[in-house]
Amino acid sequence: MATNISKYLQIDDFLLLEYEFNRDGVETTLTNPYVIDTCLGSRYFYEGSGALGGTNNILALNSIPTNATRTEWLIDSDDPIGTYSPYWDSSTAINTSSYPMDTVKLHIVSGYNFDDVDGFLLQIRAINSSTNTYADLANFTYAKQDQIVTGNVIQFATNTLYLGNKFYDKYFEFQVPSVQNLGGATDTSLGQLLNVTALSDVYITYSTLYDIINNEFVLDEQTHAQLPVTSAADRFNCYIAESTAGDFIEYYATWDGNVIGDYINDIESGYIRLYTSNNPNDNYSEFSSTYGTGARKWVLIHEISVYEHIPGGTTLLTQKFAFTQDSNYSDANYFRPILRNSDIDSSYTIQYVCRLTNRMDGTQIIRKASFASTDPKKYGLWFTRITTENLIPYKVFNKVESEYTNVVSGSSATKTKYVKVFFDTAKVVMNAFNEVFPSGTGPLFLKSFDSVYKLKFERINTQGDRVNVDLSGAFNYALLFKLDDNTKIEVGPTYSTNMNTTIGELEFKLTENQLTTLKKQVKNNYSVIVKNPNGTSYVLYEGPFYDISDETKVIENYQSLYSVTDLQTKIGELEAEVNRLTDENTELRQT
Repeated sequence: MATNISKYLQIDDFLLLEYEFNRDGVETTLTNPYVIDTCLGSRYFYEGSGALGGTNNILALNSIPTNATRTEWLIDSDDPIGTYSPYWDSSTAINTSSYPMDTVKLHIVSGYNFDDVDGFLLQIRAINSSTNTYADLANFTYAKQDQIVTGNVIQFATNTLYLGNKFYDKYFEFQVPSVQNLGGATDTSLGQLLNVTALSDVYITYSTLYDIINNEFVLDEQTHAQLPVTSAADRFNCYIAESTAGDFIEYYATWDGNVIGDYINDIESGYIRLYTSNNPNDNYSEFSSTYGTGARKWVLIHEISVYEHIPGGTTLLTQKFAFTQDSNYSDANYFRPILRNSDIDSSYTIQYVCRLTNRMDGTQIIRKASFASTDPKKYGLWFTRITTENLIPYKVFNKVESEYTNVVSGSSATKTKYVKVFFDTAKVVMNAFNEVFPSGTGPLFLKSFDSVYKLKFERINTQGDRVNVDLSGAFNYALLFKLDDNTKIEVGPTYSTNMNTTIGELEFKLTENQLTTLKKQVKNNYSVIVKNPNGTSYVLYEGPFYDISDETKVIENYQSLYSVTDLQTKIGELEAEVNRLTDENTELRQT
């Protein structure tokens, strides 16, 4: 789909005219459209009063010329048909229900309210091929009518327009039939009646109104302009969007939809002509003396404005910059906005204005684009930080340490023996009762609602003392339940501040739904598994689980089965085994 083209004219110190040519072919619904033949030999298009708030091209917001030189005019917003009809030869209702429309906006500089004039008249016309006169598409007249005050025609800009070092915060808007579509058209009654010449220019006349007496006024001064429907400059446009290659915004000038690149060299050389009648080298001597003989005439000026939208209707301009690009035209420009109020913003908008500017004579071709997003937190004052409090240097679990030497002195010949030292993790301790449990006997008591379960792992060292098991490293852990139907529930650690893998602590959170499912199972075993970086896993610990309501009974059973005396016996057996291994090592050293 083609992109609409806007062309700008600086009418005076306070007004900027924007004429948007319809290129995308989207049609606008018409409300009781008419074409009239005036007594002056011209044809005039307007719509019924129902178009107020739509195209706004209604008779109450138009005036009609009363002499052939179009200097004397008549306006009546209360009863235009009754007042204007003596100046009509005939009027024809149009059976065209919709049509592509061009949009006309008259932007008003901030602070200006037409206090020095009674209003203005803006004529939009095109050439009629059969009479070689003009077809009137609108004679839009602002005479401070009541309809204007309602806000249907004069609008306050959501985002203030900034062009030519001026801010424009409100505008008039109305629509006229697309001149490009009318040109040579015979497929609709509108096209047939207006009979506009193919590719006719748009003729614009602006006049200020100083005295309106008895609904009549005379034009003292007029500003004329002529816009071509198509030109080589229509191929120039601009683009802005969030990049797919990173977290930033990219923007650039385009030619025929592509990055402008070497096309600007063709413009510079004159191979692509952007001028019609004037000589593009009129001021070259002055230009070269200022910028140098090798300087480019055509450059790009980029303007970026960031608007933050706060709920409640507040819009803030929080970032703005501009720069001139005179090289690297094949590369996109990158930009990352900084949203000062990202924590409360509902959205943000980036307005992009790109000017293809001739520094020698001041010619500018201006294009606008914008980007909006509802994710302001992405570009807040602070980037989202990754929590590193649980990141501990890589450490291998259950590793076999490097072999080391024991040197025995005091013998005739020194002999070296290599002893392998293993980390034994079989003796896992749980602190459910603040006692040591043999592996596989530490129960989990499941509650009814979301709850957190913390497991503490210890081992018995060679001196018979309980020490923490270091679970840190590049592994992950999971709490695993295998259900009666052979499906699984797997839960990862919380990694909260209440959990420290360095001292053997693992913490898991189970939801209410998971707990409800587990309490219905016949199988009541759980496992703690280790997940290695290479994708493999193994069981670190297994134990049973019970409903919290059975806690007292289960504890009594465990206390009878695994009394403190039994535990001390186990510890004694381990101490004896340690002593045996120590004696064996001593004998080996002496041989």
